[in-house]
Amino acid sequence: MLNCTEELSQNSLHESIGRSSLNSKHSRVPLSRQPGGVIRNGILQALPAEALDELAPYMQRVPLKRRQVLHERNLPVTHAYFIERGLASLLARAGDQCMLEVGTLGCQDFAGMPVVLGTSRTPHRCVVQVSGEALRIAADDLHQAMNDVPALRQLLLGYVQASTVQSAQLVVCNTRHTLRQRLARWLLFAHDRVEGNEIALTHQFLGRALGVRRAGVTTAMGRLEEAGLLHRGRGRIVILDRAGLEAEACECYRAIRSEHGRIVCDEIAEPLAGTLRAVRQ
Repeated sequence: MLNCTEELSQNSLHESIGRSSLNSKHSRVPLSRQPGGVIRNGILQALPAEALDELAPYMQRVPLKRRQVLHERNLPVTHAYFIERGLASLLARAGDQCMLEVGTLGCQDFAGMPVVLGTSRTPHRCVVQVSGEALRIAADDLHQAMNDVPALRQLLLGYVQASTVQSAQLVVCNTRHTLRQRLARWLLFAHDRVEGNEIALTHQFLGRALGVRRAGVTTAMGRLEEAGLLHRGRGRIVILDRAGLEAEACECYRAIRSEHGRIVCDEIAEPLAGTLRAVRQ
């Protein structure tokens, strides 16, 4: 997780996640009494505790199952998801039968950008790749919450900007850097967004994510394994040397991560927290 969330996350560990709509009031169930008991999503961790307290009753903790479709292309987006554990992919159509990954979402991310931007549909399919858990909120409730909680609106718009920067940088990455560099960059993104060092993914999926043949992924992965950076198993990858993997990756990984931290943390989360601390004093 990004460093800026560490202090703020301590304020959110015992907030509540209810199961209600904005049109009704339910008693909040303390987060510590629920399965999981801790907020892991980086965006929610960056919210001031007071803002999170207002948002909490409108969210529902739900499991994410592998191959579950969260959003289907060109259909209404009814819910948004703050991912807590697991990985999801944004897939774009690249021909009659081919879908390529254009975004990887995990515990630092949010699935539902069309809702933030005021649109009802998305051109992308969002599919769970690694099972986990999310905090789900109805699209109408999120619209209302963004009006009622300015800190949430500001943070989500900052996340959209960071995601736009990432998409632009990946265009450069995919045209200028080697497959080995791009694979290392992708694995680092995934490692940032999962718990532990094991990533449950196949070479076939990685080929789709990188827009290359499976054989190319197998060759590049073998070279990274020979260098002692990772270990391959059936349907899983274990990161052994993260520092070495960062050295192997292109500069796009550092540029994207730095931009996300600058926009979401430095320009939004910390000033919001500082303002609230000043009010308390």
